[in-house]
Amino acid sequence: MSSPSSITFDSTLASVLSHDFRVSSTTLGKVVAQNFAQNPNLPGVIVMDETRFLGMISRAKFREQMNTPQRENLYFNSPIRVLLDYLRTPPLLLDQNSKIADAVNSALNRSKELIYEPIVIVSGHTIFRIIDVQVLLLAQNQLLNHAQNIIRQQQSQIRQSFDIIKNEKNKVKKCSKYYQNKQEIIKKNYEDFLKVKQQEIFETAKKITEINEDFLQISQLVIKETNKSFNEIVVNTNSINSNTDYIQEISTSIAHDLDSMHSACNLSSKILQQIRHLAVKGSIVAYQSQSTPQGFNQINTEINQMLNQILNINQQINKMANHFKFHVHKLQDIAQNQSGISRSVSLQLERVEMVMKELKHLIGNYNPNLIVLIVEQAKDISPELTQFFDYTPGKEINSDSNSQSLIKLIEQTLKHRNDSPPPES
Repeated sequence: MSSPSSITFDSTLASVLSHDFRVSSTTLGKVVAQNFAQNPNLPGVIVMDETRFLGMISRAKFREQMNTPQRENLYFNSPIRVLLDYLRTPPLLLDQNSKIADAVNSALNRSKELIYEPIVIVSGHTIFRIIDVQVLLLAQNQLLNHAQNIIRQQQSQIRQSFDIIKNEKNKVKKCSKYYQNKQEIIKKNYEDFLKVKQQEIFETAKKITEINEDFLQISQLVIKETNKSFNEIVVNTNSINSNTDYIQEISTSIAHDLDSMHSACNLSSKILQQIRHLAVKGSIVAYQSQSTPQGFNQINTEINQMLNQILNINQQINKMANHFKFHVHKLQDIAQNQSGISRSVSLQLERVEMVMKELKHLIGNYNPNLIVLIVEQAKDISPELTQFFDYTPGKEINSDSNSQSLIKLIEQTLKHRNDSPPPES
C-alpha cells in the first residue's frame, strides 16, 4: 500500500493511495479470501502469471461469487484463475502519470456495472497497483475543495480590491472637489493678479516709449555734435601730421647744418695746428739766425694769443653745436611721439565712427509701435492663459491660438529687422 501525498492540480495517480496485492494464477481462492479478511481496505487482487498480467478481481465480485456454500467450496479449493476465467471482467488500466481528473472521467465513462470496479495503474511493464474508485473520487473531491478554496480566496481578494477601489474613488472625489475649490481660488487670484500686471505692463511700456523718444532725440543730437567734433578732430589731426612732418624736415636740415659746423670746426682746428706749427718753426729759425728781427717775439706772442682765442672760440662753437644737436634729437623724438599719437587717434576715430554708424542704424530701425504691439499681444494671450485654470480631466486645452500669437509676433519683429535698410558705409 502506497501512502497518499498532498493533492494539487498537477497531481497524478502516483499521488493517490494504491495497493500492491498480487497473486499468481495458481494461488487458491481461500488464500485470497484470507487476505481480504485480514485487510478490509484491499479493493481487489491482481492475478499474474509470473511477470504477465492476467487480470484483476475486485473484492465486490469475489464476495458476490462466494454467496453460496457450493460456490465457496468450489472457488476456495481451486486456483484463483478459475474464478478469473469465469468472471472475465475487463480491468481499467491507466498509467501512473495520468491526471486525477482524467482518471475519474475514464472510470465514470465505463458501463454502470463497472463504474465502481477498482482501477489498475501501471508503472513500467511489470509493476501493477490497485486504486479504489472511492479513493480516486475522494482525491478528486480534494481537488474540488482546493479549487473552491482558491476561488474563495480570489473572491475575497476581489472584494478587498473593490473595497480599496471604492475607498480610492471616494478619496479621488474628495481630492477632485478640493482641487476644484483651489482651482477657483487660484483662478480668481490669477485674474486679479493678471489685471494688475497688465496695468503695470501698460504703464511700463508707456514709460519705455517716452524714454525711447528721449533717447532718440539725445542720440540724434549726439550724432550731430559728434560729427562736428569728428570733423574738427580730423582737421586738427591732419594739421598735427603736417606740422610733425615739417618739424621732422627742419630737424633733419638742422642736423645736417650742425654736421657741417662740426666739419668746419675740425678743419679750423687743423688750420690752427698748422699755424701753430709754422709759428714754432719760425721761432726756431729766428733763434738759429745770428740776428733776430726786431719785434718778432712780440708778433709771435700775439700769434699765439690769437691762436688760443680762436681755439677757445672753436671749443665753444663745438660745445654749442653739441648742445643744440641734443635738443634737435629731443625735438625729433617728440615729433615721432606726436606722429604715433596722431595715428592712434585716427584709429580710435575710425572705431568711434563705426559705433556711430551702428547707432544711426539702430535709430533708423526704431519702431515706436513695437512696445504697443507687445502689450496688445500680452492682452490677447492672457485670456487664453486663463483657460489653463478651467482644465478638468478629459478636457484638452487649445494652445494653438496663443502659440500662433507668439509666432506672429516673432515673425513681425524679424521681418521688421530684415526689411530695415543696411547701415551706411
